[in-house]
Amino acid sequence: MMLSKPKSGWTDFTLQGCNTYGLSYLDDIAFEWLDQAIHGLEKIIPFCVKGFLEPDRLLCTVSYWNCHIIIEDDERYLLDDEDVTNEVSHTSMIEFCKYLHEDISLNIKEWVHFMDYKEFDAEKKTKILEQKLDRLKELISEKELYFEENRCFL
Repeated sequence: MMLSKPKSGWTDFTLQGCNTYGLSYLDDIAFEWLDQAIHGLEKIIPFCVKGFLEPDRLLCTVSYWNCHIIIEDDERYLLDDEDVTNEVSHTSMIEFCKYLHEDISLNIKEWVHFMDYKEFDAEKKTKILEQKLDRLKELISEKELYFEENRCFL
C-alpha cells in the first residue's frame, strides 16, 4: 500500500524505506496522480506528483528505478538545508503505477469524494476516475516489459 484509504480529507502516503506523510484534500490526488502516471507510462518518461502537507509540500519524482521524495517548506524565500527533506525509495515507475492503481481501485468512492466542492457530480467523477484507472491498467500491461531485469533507459 502506498496511499491509505482517504478519511476526512486526508490520506497517508508512504514508499518502501521512506517516512509516511499525511496529504490533504487541497490536491485531488487520485485524479492528478493518475494523469501524471498515465503520461509518464505513455511516454516512458519520469514524472512528478505532488501533495500538500499543510503547511509543507511533498514532491515525488517517479524515475525509472527509484522515487525521489522532497519535502519543502511552502514559503517563497530561499530555502536552507533544514527547510528541505530528501528521501529515496527503490520503487520503480512500474511499481509506483501498480501501487497507485491498486490503492485507488480499492477505495474509488472515497477518492471520488476526497475533494468535493460546490459543483460536485459524484456519478460523473466516478466514471472519469474509472476511465483513468482502466487506462493506467492498460499501460501497465503494455509497458511492464520495459522494466524487466536486463532493461535500461537512456
